[in-house]
Amino acid sequence: MEVPIYNIAIVDDEDLFRQGLALMINNNDRLVAGISSCNGKEFLDALEESDTLPHLLLCDLEMPVMNGVDLTKKLVAQFPQIKIVILSSHYEPSLILKMMEIGASAFMPKNEKPAEFYNTILNVIEKGFHYNDFVIQLIREKLHFGPKKNKTSSIALTEREQEILKLICEQKTNKEIAEKIYISSRTVEGHRKNLLEKTHSKNTAGLIIFAIENGYFDVSIKKKWI
Repeated sequence: MEVPIYNIAIVDDEDLFRQGLALMINNNDRLVAGISSCNGKEFLDALEESDTLPHLLLCDLEMPVMNGVDLTKKLVAQFPQIKIVILSSHYEPSLILKMMEIGASAFMPKNEKPAEFYNTILNVIEKGFHYNDFVIQLIREKLHFGPKKNKTSSIALTEREQEILKLICEQKTNKEIAEKIYISSRTVEGHRKNLLEKTHSKNTAGLIIFAIENGYFDVSIKKKWI
């Protein structure tokens, strides 16, 4: 069985950092470095000229011309199939959670270890999201110490949808969910799309945030997130 090769784009205003990331990406048999841009506008221009969309974008937050926040919003609206990993040395909790809510699938610090770097990329591409311990802690703190929000009681999930949502939170793929509850992968994908629409979530990461904030999944219990 042929192993898929994933195209990874990079947007960061530091030339040497981008080149270092490209070397790391190309050093993995399953990854290939694609578009490399110094800001969001340059990346969008390059995307329009490219015949191939990247599977995933590694995106810095602070850049001239167009920053990571504005670029993420545009990509979610125009190219939702491109998954986004925020790669930054800034640890502002509210900004990181905001990026997740508007459409990013993961946050990764710029000093991350190589093994976790690859793990994050592959998890996001193949499972839709990756939450490291730092992000999980941010969500816990938001639940316990942030402003209380009313649960979205108007959104009624069926028992099957709740079951599938919990399995998504446990980082199961469509195939794994299908095998566990004895339905087809296509049916699981249909439920996943319905959940995205019902909860107004941008992507799988948004589903996780919805599930946690509305009590469908408990992050107080130690889970295997990687």
